[in-house]
Amino acid sequence: MEEMLQKYFAEEFTPLEKRELLDAVEKDPELREEFCRMQNLKAVTSLFPASSDAETATTRLLKWKRKTRHSTYSRITLYAAAMLVVGFALWGLLQPLTRTLPEEPSSYMMEVTTPSNRTKSFRLSDGTIVWLNSQSVLRYPNKFSGKERRVELIGEAFFEVAPNQEMPFIVATGQYDIRVLGTKFNVFAYKDCNVKTSLVEGSLEVISPSPESDPVRIRPNESIEWKNGWQRSYFEDNEFLLWRDGIYAFNDVPFIEIVNRLELYYNTTIIVNNEELQQYRFNAKFRQDDGLESILKTMRKIFRFKIEEDKETNTIKIE
Repeated sequence: MEEMLQKYFAEEFTPLEKRELLDAVEKDPELREEFCRMQNLKAVTSLFPASSDAETATTRLLKWKRKTRHSTYSRITLYAAAMLVVGFALWGLLQPLTRTLPEEPSSYMMEVTTPSNRTKSFRLSDGTIVWLNSQSVLRYPNKFSGKERRVELIGEAFFEVAPNQEMPFIVATGQYDIRVLGTKFNVFAYKDCNVKTSLVEGSLEVISPSPESDPVRIRPNESIEWKNGWQRSYFEDNEFLLWRDGIYAFNDVPFIEIVNRLELYYNTTIIVNNEELQQYRFNAKFRQDDGLESILKTMRKIFRFKIEEDKETNTIKIE
């Protein structure tokens, strides 16, 4: 009968033989007990993927069990041996799960972008506060380490840098780098534009793109940009920084320069075919939320011009 049970659990019986064995199990209490033991062992070992170690242990266990079937001690030992089989199988199963997982990098780059007609302010890990103008991108590490705090800017941003004498703050613009220890300044660094840095408070130095030139320091209320050499200018008020509050301010600025800024802020191509209009100087303030169309219509009240818009090419013609 022992061999019959082994063949049954090895699925070597025909359906008719299985039915006959099950009928015998129902009628014989001792056979039923033996059947249940083997069924439990089969169920436990089948939970785990087959391995040579587990299969060998199970086979040995069944052979040993046949010799000691009527011993109470052997029954206890049988269950202990079965648990060992389960333990080995579990160990083999869990090996892939207990491998050391790669640690998440402690420092990685982050990126903040702003769409057209929107600005954003946020704080870096060192406490530096950043205002980001529309159509701009700032890349920076999640936490600063090493000898410097370096960020990368495309677009326009205002920085209120947290002081740290041991770790200078570097803004990389693509044209030149700006190096500060703790100060407030604005950087205009859109693609295909001359990068302009304006210092509001503290001090900073700009690192020339030419290896032959030394770093240059500027003072508060001073701006600097690179045009085949450093060019300085001065400002008396901070109205050009009102963009942080959603306001675009232009004081005695030629119309063509205003248009160039609006192209950047609203991601639209504007073609001005009127040369007289290009040089006309405006004093104006516009709310960012008003939108480009409203701004142009307001300016048209001062200097009459025609507006043609092509939405398919995202182009505006002014004549």
